[in-house]
Amino acid sequence: MVSTSIIASLLAASASVAAAAASSGPIRQRDNIDTTILQYALTLEHLENAFYSEALSKFDSASFEAAGLPDWVRRRVVQIGQHEASHVAFLQTALGDAATKPCTYNFGLDAAGPKGFLGLASVIENVGVAAYLGAANKITNPAYVTAAGSILTVEARHQAWLNSAVLKEAPFSGPYDTPLGFSDVYSIAAAFITSCPETNPTLPVKAFPAATVVQTTYKAGDKVTLKFPTTGAVENLIIYSGLTATVVAIPENFEVVLPATLQGTSYAVITTASAATDVSDENTVAGPLIFDFPINSRDVSA
Repeated sequence: MVSTSIIASLLAASASVAAAAASSGPIRQRDNIDTTILQYALTLEHLENAFYSEALSKFDSASFEAAGLPDWVRRRVVQIGQHEASHVAFLQTALGDAATKPCTYNFGLDAAGPKGFLGLASVIENVGVAAYLGAANKITNPAYVTAAGSILTVEARHQAWLNSAVLKEAPFSGPYDTPLGFSDVYSIAAAFITSCPETNPTLPVKAFPAATVVQTTYKAGDKVTLKFPTTGAVENLIIYSGLTATVVAIPENFEVVLPATLQGTSYAVITTASAATDVSDENTVAGPLIFDFPINSRDVSA
């Protein structure tokens, strides 16, 4: 899992930058919630736009060919990049003077190469889907709900194409996609941000400390060791997969058994809450972790 390894390595260095761009206030307390959500969405779209722009300037057709990738893959990626640029322009127009500016990013593409870039693209697109899905019930303007939904479905198509046509894995994780909260998404995005313009609005989100799995290879049902800055209190690993959540108690040795039923992409946070419904920014200790367990095409359980 090249892509999730890249994210894990970058997350550890992201805390100071993330804190500078975020406040600890919950997003629901903002007076103009729609403007705040659009600024949040634009922050993510700026990141995606920069990601594809940098990759396409770095990896030409010859680079793709040398990596064993057909030219049509790069041509499709060019189209995806154009979509992300359109999303940025749309949100900038909607926000006007309140629009956030792009930050400076580090995607680690030199080390990733074309294949690593495509794996990371699949992860980023999946996080984009989770972001729009998680924000959907907070938007108050019906026109913005429709616009966000229109972007969400395209992001999902991007991810499905990358995962299936390019990476030869399943285009879905199950019957439902997984929504993520604002701070969960921002904590992942912050892994790639090195600095932001001081004039950018401060988003009411919180960047959580990183959590990682000590083992480099593992599968659903395995016992793994978690690494995170523990609070010393009773802590749980809460795994989000689709519209369900699984609570796994974390013992003193930080070894947990992952549910054998996990498939596709799941997200997890470490929290002092004992139930998924009680999780908040205030009691989240670290995360999110991203688990990616490919689905065999012969598996009919999905």
